[in-house]
Amino acid sequence: MTLQLAYQTVQQTLLIVSPEILLLAVAIAMMTTSPFVRLSRGTWAGLAAVGLVASLLVLLAFRGVHADLYAAPAVNDALAFYARLLLILTGLILVALGHQEPSDDRAGEFFGALLMIEAGAMLVTASNDIVFLFVGLELVSIPTYLLLYLSRRTATTQEAATKYFYLSVFASGLLLYGLAFLYGLAGTTNLKTLALLASEMPNFPNLTIGVVAVVFIMAGLCFRVAAVPLHFYAPDVYQGSPAVIAAMLSWIPKVIGFVAIIRVLTSVLSAKGAIDPLVSKAILLSWIIAAATMTLGNAVALLQRDLKRLLAYSSIAHAGYLMVGVTAAFANNAQGGRLYFGSEGIFFYLTAYALMTLGAFGVIIALKRPDGRSVQTIDELSGLGSQPLPALALAVCLLSLSGIPPLAGFWGKLQIFAAAFSAQSGDQAWAFYMLTIIGVLNAAVGAFYYLRIIVLMYLHPVGSEPLKVTGGWPVGLAIGACASLSLLIGLFPASVSEACRQAAVAAATHSVVADDAPVAHEGGPNAPVRLAHD
Repeated sequence: MTLQLAYQTVQQTLLIVSPEILLLAVAIAMMTTSPFVRLSRGTWAGLAAVGLVASLLVLLAFRGVHADLYAAPAVNDALAFYARLLLILTGLILVALGHQEPSDDRAGEFFGALLMIEAGAMLVTASNDIVFLFVGLELVSIPTYLLLYLSRRTATTQEAATKYFYLSVFASGLLLYGLAFLYGLAGTTNLKTLALLASEMPNFPNLTIGVVAVVFIMAGLCFRVAAVPLHFYAPDVYQGSPAVIAAMLSWIPKVIGFVAIIRVLTSVLSAKGAIDPLVSKAILLSWIIAAATMTLGNAVALLQRDLKRLLAYSSIAHAGYLMVGVTAAFANNAQGGRLYFGSEGIFFYLTAYALMTLGAFGVIIALKRPDGRSVQTIDELSGLGSQPLPALALAVCLLSLSGIPPLAGFWGKLQIFAAAFSAQSGDQAWAFYMLTIIGVLNAAVGAFYYLRIIVLMYLHPVGSEPLKVTGGWPVGLAIGACASLSLLIGLFPASVSEACRQAAVAAATHSVVADDAPVAHEGGPNAPVRLAHD
């Protein structure tokens, strides 16, 4: 019987991760054949897009497959499904934006590495085991080194690749150290078992080991999301990388970092309530990181004239906003109300952030100076309003990044700050009110440097070197999709919000949840969360 159960678990796990297996197979085939098969970079990009579409079809086909949560290393809950769906769709956008980036002789390796990064990111979002999750994170990191190395055009790009490599290895060591402490504390690597044990224990058995585990895990994942104190690599790496790689770095590490935080930390600890000593210390740690990250990111972004450095510090600031949601998620309590509210805000914000940041980078990729070089500074965007379509697309993305209604970024910030303001935190309520105020003030500061670019585009004359639009229809289609969806989700946020709610409930639930199961709130807003079919 045990053997049969093990066989069934392995079979179901393989079906769950079949989209990732398919992507890895395509990536390996591309990378091994590229030295011997001479194809254009457009053809390699098309093959990568076909691989992503095939992976999407497999994901949809096996959506209903579930495995034993306390045995399988991967889950197919709503969080895994929606996160992988978003990663595949943004992967198609990245392929479109980068279809002219590599030379023909390096294109197979370039797009193969990009598919490997996608597969690793998808594994992280579906992980139900700390070993499985770590493998997924490394499957993202290692091909990223290759992408940075392939673009070695100048000393700056070599510096970016070297800096990212050493800091990534250091962060992986910190994360692995924290995960080892977590395993020593609970005696299991299964995340759902960890959450169940945590919810049923009156107190964590060893507070010191628990604090060490939380600190090191958070530190390792802070590198992925570019949060203080492991944020300092981002500006140099973004500036020294091609724009399409900077776009990838601004999005994929961020989504897997925050999903990992939710899977490993908030979903495990939040059921204890904010009065638990370990949870209180986790709240304090994430509070400090959130406040420091968004304040530093916005303050330094005000001083930037280089576009990619500005977007790098902007990315740091957005990591701070997302850490506000993490702080709220730690404080959420199953006995005190909306267990999923903080995580729901994180997922919505990540969805909006994907569109607005990839769209902004897409416009930078499309714009070229008369000598063929890429746009470097915000001053070069002066008078871009004379070219209506790229200017409008960039304006929409920047306004969404600012959090201006009725765009998607507004709802993302609203959900994050509402989660913090309403967090069930007892005596710590004042800290959450203060964090909300800090967040709103930072959002106002961030809006200034985004609006400064829009003013430069529309209210200043064209510079001495007028910009030209390049990239062809794939880049234009990707930019248009990002800008249009930012507006569409902002006008009609209900569907995305419901998907994010289902994902958040799935992350906090210790049993299989139907993807379409609504959440009941009988007994008022402070009633315990339960599923309608429970």
